[in-house]
Amino acid sequence: MRKFHFRLEPVLQFREQKEEQAILAHSRAQREYLDRVEELNRTTSLLEESFAGCNEGPMRPENEFHLLLWRERLINDRNRRQEAVAMANEKLMRCRMEAFEARRQRMILQRLKEKQLQAHILQTNRAEQKETDEQGLRLFWCRRN
Repeated sequence: MRKFHFRLEPVLQFREQKEEQAILAHSRAQREYLDRVEELNRTTSLLEESFAGCNEGPMRPENEFHLLLWRERLINDRNRRQEAVAMANEKLMRCRMEAFEARRQRMILQRLKEKQLQAHILQTNRAEQKETDEQGLRLFWCRRN
């Protein structure tokens, strides 16, 4: 009997590569998201420290003005970083869905390949059994005559 050959093997290999690329893109997006969250947390903690440090008593006007400018900069920076976190989160979700879809597409072809392999094995076994039965019948008829 002939050897099993899956005609869609190149397509399956392409989908495996596509899945690997999607997983890599997802891991990069996840790293980017975590970096953006870390930056946001750092900026937020600096802002909280600036508010906590003002309870030390009266300040000179130039220091108070400097602190006010510093807080304003931190607030703007925090807002910008919140937007960056939101964008990174959207990218992460998009990459997660693409990785999921790539895996689903690969699994469909993988299941098809397994079904075809099982059908091929069954067909091979039946052909071998038929050949064995025919040889047995021939041997039986040869001995009988």
